[in-house]
Amino acid sequence: MTEKSPAGAKVRKRSRKMQAARLPEFDLLGQEISKTRVPICRQEAAALIEVMKALKTHPAVSWCERMNSGAVRMGSRFVRFGFVGCPDVLGQLRDGRLLGVEVKAPRGKLRPEQAVFLDRIRSAGGVAFVARDLRDVLRELNHSPASTAPPQPEKPATAHPDAPVAHL
Repeated sequence: MTEKSPAGAKVRKRSRKMQAARLPEFDLLGQEISKTRVPICRQEAAALIEVMKALKTHPAVSWCERMNSGAVRMGSRFVRFGFVGCPDVLGQLRDGRLLGVEVKAPRGKLRPEQAVFLDRIRSAGGVAFVARDLRDVLRELNHSPASTAPPQPEKPATAHPDAPVAHL
């Protein structure tokens, strides 16, 4: 569709679809989503920021920290830090369980050593999962048993006042 401007030049009139397509989109945290293609490493970095925000504000999480791992050459030495398969985020739930979160870009895949590490956390009673955005965090932590209940202190067993005391 075209119409003439006051100066007489032809101007293309934008349809509602075209106008809607130009409106910015926002993610679940209210940040504007960029339309440009982003390399996978940058997509994972953006996902990590979103996942960390979700974890730090979730009521079931006591603490969580980013675990940097990799290797670097320092002068003539080769220094490795972290450990093989370590998830991107380690933390603790309020009920005392270990939390391990591997953050991946939308099409990222787990390496075998990462899958093994997450399985080890789960087998020890912890919570471990792959997160691509905050929805994964909310789904996993809200469905995790006892994730929202604060830990209950254990009551010490009380002995009879006349019972003998064992000395070690």
